[in-house]
Amino acid sequence: MTALDDEGDGALLDAGVGYLAEQFLALERLSEMLDAQKLRRLAVFDRVGGATAVRCRSTKGFLRTHAQMGQGHANRLVNLARDLDKLPTIRQAQADGSLSTDQVEILAKELAPIEDTAARHAAEVLMVEQTPKLHLAHVRQAAKQIHAHLVPEQDADATAVPAVFQSWVKLSATGTSDRPFWVLSGELSPVAGEKLRVALEAAMGTPVEGETRTHSERMGDAMESVADLALGSDRLPTTGGQRPHLTLIADLDALRTTCPTHPVLASDDGDELSGLLRPKAAATTTRGYQLPAWQARKEACDCQLRVILARGQDKPVSIGRATRTVPAHLRDAVVARDRHCVWPGCDRPPTWCEAHHVTHWADGGETSLDNLALLCNEHHTDLHQTGWELEIRNGRPHAVPPPDTPPPPNTRYPHHN
Repeated sequence: MTALDDEGDGALLDAGVGYLAEQFLALERLSEMLDAQKLRRLAVFDRVGGATAVRCRSTKGFLRTHAQMGQGHANRLVNLARDLDKLPTIRQAQADGSLSTDQVEILAKELAPIEDTAARHAAEVLMVEQTPKLHLAHVRQAAKQIHAHLVPEQDADATAVPAVFQSWVKLSATGTSDRPFWVLSGELSPVAGEKLRVALEAAMGTPVEGETRTHSERMGDAMESVADLALGSDRLPTTGGQRPHLTLIADLDALRTTCPTHPVLASDDGDELSGLLRPKAAATTTRGYQLPAWQARKEACDCQLRVILARGQDKPVSIGRATRTVPAHLRDAVVARDRHCVWPGCDRPPTWCEAHHVTHWADGGETSLDNLALLCNEHHTDLHQTGWELEIRNGRPHAVPPPDTPPPPNTRYPHHN
């Protein structure tokens, strides 16, 4: 690593693109060989229940907490490690540098489900020999063919009634930090689709003279109107203990030009971490989507929103009095500070989280901003079952491992000496 780091950009440019290409591919090969060793050790760690030794409920939870992995990445690694435990020939080929990580993932997915040990080994040998000769798409095609031949199909029940069409919708956040947007995709049953069409057409209305929006753009605006109507009603189930609503976290100074009567915050305490985490935008949603000042002022006047005003280090203006049950306005203050589950490596949104008392109410803890933290259900359970604790440092909650089980030496868990 020292030798690689000592090669400055100038030296790399002087060496030429051929050298750069060769070096990159060599490093990629080395990285894939290290992946094989990493996955083998993860499989052994998982097999012996190593997560419990560091007070985590699962191997995936261990990766999320101590390796600071996202949920998807942790799930993928654990599943791959378990599959490769059944495929030693493929794992060894990766360790030798013969197979890439992407090739191994494809083979593991298709070959690990083969129950016949001899057939699975024969399939391993065949694909380890042939995969280096094939493009990735052909590797996937060949592996699927082997899967189809060696993994028996489930016998269908001739008397079973065909399943009713199941609607599905996927809403994905994408775009860039300064231009975020959502992608909506899905398939609806005939009745569900007809209901949505009627609602959107009613919200769209008749095009006025001079309308410049396309039909699709008008339907997109109508979708927002329908969502506003749903959020403004009292028919939706509660989420996180309160009626669903859009929460806007706005900088007080950004709204002051049109709202001069807002209360004034106390002076900031200079919390550097809070300043680092504070978005540059005048306002954000609880999931971090940034709004410019003009839109913050516009949305702040919408009665269907709940607006948390802050200044400096995202410190809420008012949090109300202490109660045993966390009231909606106080929960919103916690959301404005924490933004997601505070467990190391977890980014589950506020709607998945509960407001946890750091010092339990029964033990004299107050229901106040300084004694509350957002925890998703999984990590709220971890807190009570594995011996971890929460403490407030500089106004923000931090997870602390049990004193008898310090974090592993290479953990990325943000502990403090």
